[in-house]
Amino acid sequence: MSVRAPQFFGSPSLQSGMSALEYEIAEERASALGRNGRQVEACLAKLRQWDAQHTGKDEAKRLDLVQEAAEAVWGLFVQRELCGLSNGPDVTQDYQIPGEVMAKVGTFRRSDQ
Repeated sequence: MSVRAPQFFGSPSLQSGMSALEYEIAEERASALGRNGRQVEACLAKLRQWDAQHTGKDEAKRLDLVQEAAEAVWGLFVQRELCGLSNGPDVTQDYQIPGEVMAKVGTFRRSDQ
């Protein structure tokens, strides 16, 4: 009696070990993109909440929130590039990213502060 190796691993599009790996990589990229998007939304919500509750108070804390949001947006942009997506004005508009956050995208806090 001869035994034949399985022809696919649960999906007709997965015909080889390499395509199974490619599928896993694509799945992880999409998952990471979703996590980055949720992180941007959370950071921007914190900034908006701060602005609504603390008008003119503790500018240093507000600048920290702006920087945190900018770093999250930077992460989203990098992940979108890895997925082969563009980072056009539609992304800025969809997430309603303020200009002051966009101005800090790509800048990072110094570690000695």
